Amino acid sequence: MCGIFRLASVISLADMLLIAWIAPWLCYKPGPDSADIFLIFYLFALTRMFTMLGALDSGSAFGAFGASREATLSLLVEPAALLGFISIGALTGSSDLLQILSFSNAQLSGSPGIWLLVGTAVLLANLVESSRMPVDDPTTHLELTMVHEAMILEASGRNLALIEYTHALRMTILLGLSVQCFMRAIPSIWNAEPAVQGLINLTGIFFLAVLIGIFESISVKLQWRKVPEFIAYSLTMSLLASLIAIGGRAMK
Repeated sequence: MCGIFRLASVISLADMLLIAWIAPWLCYKPGPDSADIFLIFYLFALTRMFTMLGALDSGSAFGAFGASREATLSLLVEPAALLGFISIGALTGSSDLLQILSFSNAQLSGSPGIWLLVGTAVLLANLVESSRMPVDDPTTHLELTMVHEAMILEASGRNLALIEYTHALRMTILLGLSVQCFMRAIPSIWNAEPAVQGLINLTGIFFLAVLIGIFESISVKLQWRKVPEFIAYSLTMSLLASLIAIGGRAMK
C-alpha cells in the first residue's frame, strides 16, 4: 500500500478538527472572526476526498465500490445542505456563518419557517453525510450494501480509530448546525441568556443523537435506487427556504 492509505485518516481528522474550530456549531465556542460557508463545505469535501482516496489506495474491490457510492451521494447531498445556508445568507447579505447564526441579527428572529426548513434540510443531509439509516447501515456486514463501512474494511488499529473519531466528529458538527437553526426558530431563545442558549444547544445535540438512534432501531435501509428520493426531501426543504428568502428580499 502507498502512504496515502495511512495519511488519509490523519489528514481527515486534522481537517475535521479545523472545521470544528471554524464552524459555529456551538453557541459559546471560541473561534476565528469569520466562518465562510463555502470554506466550511470545501473542507467537508476535502475530508470526503481523502477518505475515498484511502479506500482506493487500499486496493480492495469493496473499498472502490464504497468510494464510488460515496462520491455519488456527495454529489447529490452537498447542494441541498449548502443551498439552505445560502438562502439565509441572502437575507443577511453575508456568507459568513458567524453573522448568519448571530443572535444579534434581529432581522431573522421573525422568520421561524426558514430556520425550520434549513435545520431539517441539514439534519437529513447529515444522515447521508454520516452514512446513517436509511441511507446506509453502519452495523451491516453485507459488503454489497455498504457505503462508508466498505471504504474502511482494510483499516484497523490506530488508523481505524482515527477514521471513526473523524466520522463521529463530523456527525456532531452537523448536528450542532442543525440545532443552531432549530433554536433560532423559537423566538424566546433569541433574548435568552448566553448560558441558557449554550445549555439548549448541548441538549439539542444530545436529543437529536438519541432521536437518530431510535429512528435507526425502527427503520430499514433503503434500496440504493431509492436513496436519491430520500435526498430529494433535503433538497426540497432547501429550495423552499430559498423561495422564502427570495420573497423576503423582494418585499424589502
